[in-house]
Amino acid sequence: MKKLTISFLGRDCPGIVSAVSQILGQTGCTIIEVTQTILCGEFAAIFIVQAPENVTEESLHTQLALGLVDAKLDLSVLVRPAVEGRWEDSVVSQPFVVTVDGPDRPGLIAAMSRVFARHGVNIDSLKAVLGQDHSNHALFVFEVKVPENADLGRLRRELASEGQAQGLRVSVQHRDIFEAVHRIGSF
Repeated sequence: MKKLTISFLGRDCPGIVSAVSQILGQTGCTIIEVTQTILCGEFAAIFIVQAPENVTEESLHTQLALGLVDAKLDLSVLVRPAVEGRWEDSVVSQPFVVTVDGPDRPGLIAAMSRVFARHGVNIDSLKAVLGQDHSNHALFVFEVKVPENADLGRLRRELASEGQAQGLRVSVQHRDIFEAVHRIGSF
């Protein structure tokens, strides 16, 4: 068996995960891990699968594309070899949640993510909520892994400085603290 990454993107509708997982099963693939979300009516998913050795990326792509057409799903598909090993396996790191909010304008994600990049911080997850109810407000939630050898004080100062330059409020919390506060708030 070989490990493959399969990405799907397109118009959301009920039954997509059912159809995609059924098509994958028919090709002999076993789903190992999956993540999916809906963004403004667009379905996005990444499946990590174990595929039989005799299944090529090209043949699997063809089978999936034909199956999606048969299922009347408006999705594009990308098949590629899965990456072996993970960044976090080679770097000792701590999980943090960084929230950023304020007036929306182009370039905010790029500005904040440049600070992370300078410090070798990996972004595990990013949720951006922009212009809700036609407002000019942006909210970003970055879940990041900060290398243990990074200067956390300097990272916090640079995030705050970049946030201030962009007119944004920035909060940095260890993920354990962030989750504990939200558990308390849900009582």
